[in-house]
Amino acid sequence: MRIQCNLCEAAEAKVLCCADEAALCLACDQKVHAANKLVSEHQRLPLSSSSSSFQMPKCDICQETCGFFFCLEDRALLCRKCDVAIHTVNSLVSGHQRYLLTGVELLDIGTKN
Repeated sequence: MRIQCNLCEAAEAKVLCCADEAALCLACDQKVHAANKLVSEHQRLPLSSSSSSFQMPKCDICQETCGFFFCLEDRALLCRKCDVAIHTVNSLVSGHQRYLLTGVELLDIGTKN
């Protein structure tokens, strides 16, 4: 499943900007991050499995393990342990849209019925 660009809301997002907590298409990424020197230095991660030359950021919760999941509602990068701990608490959070950093949507991990 595609992640839609948070800015133009039309194109497929190709990068995740950690500082802006936004998924952006290449055109919007270029427009936003060309604005000035400060924003041009934002860390951005490719949302594709084809790029392995970047350093994975740490989980926003534990700050120990690499974050491999992005929750749209929480706007957070999470490791598997923290993702499970947070998104199995109740039916409201288990329905959050979560994606692998490759752009693949995760199905509801939910709780046992």
